[in-house]
Amino acid sequence: MGILTGGVRLRRYRVLGEPPPDFRDRYEEAIRANAFQDFASDDEREQVVGWVGVDDWFEPELPLDRWLVGNTICLTLRIDTKRIPSKYFKLMCRRREAEWRLKAGREDLTRAERDEIASLVRRELLDRVIPSVQGIDMAWDLDRSEVWFWSTAEKANETFRVLFERTFGLRLRPLFPYALALEAAGEDRAETLDRVIPAWFAPEEGR
Repeated sequence: MGILTGGVRLRRYRVLGEPPPDFRDRYEEAIRANAFQDFASDDEREQVVGWVGVDDWFEPELPLDRWLVGNTICLTLRIDTKRIPSKYFKLMCRRREAEWRLKAGREDLTRAERDEIASLVRRELLDRVIPSVQGIDMAWDLDRSEVWFWSTAEKANETFRVLFERTFGLRLRPLFPYALALEAAGEDRAETLDRVIPAWFAPEEGR
C-alpha cells in the first residue's frame, strides 16, 4: 500500500533534526544495514522487518538511485509474519513429549525438557510455514522535514518509527491537527491554543 498503488490512508510525521551533509553515503550504508533479511533456517522469530525498494520488494540491493528521488527518500517497510495455530502447536508438543517419555523410560519430564521440546517443535513448524508479506511505503521530504507513512495502524506505525529512528538516527513527531496549529502559530502561542474549544463537525444524534 502506498506511493505507487492503493489508497491514501496515511500518517504524517515531522523529522526532528537535520540529515548530515554527507547523508547520501551515510544513509546508503544505514539503509543497507537495516534492509530486509528473510527468515533463516531454524529461525524462531515469528516476524522479520526491514527496508526494501518501493519498486521491488524482493530485490535485496538498495543502491542510492533506488531510494533517493530528487530530495525525497522513498522506501517500503516490509513485514513478514509467520503464525503457528496454537492448538496444532500444543498437540504437536504433547505428541513429542509422549515420544520423549517413552524413549527415556519415565512418566514425568522436567521443565527444561518440556521447554526444549517446545523450542524444537516451534522451529520445525515455523520452518514449514509460508509467511504473510506486508509492505508499507514511506516518503521523506528532506526539504520540508516531513515523512508520509501509508498506514494508520498503530502497531505498523510503532514498528516504522523504531526502524526509522534506528536507521537514520533522527526522531519522529506525529503531525496531528494540534501539532500543525502549534507549528503555524509558534511556541509562544501554545497557551492560546490550549484554550481553543474543539469543534464537533459530525451531525448530532436526533438532528
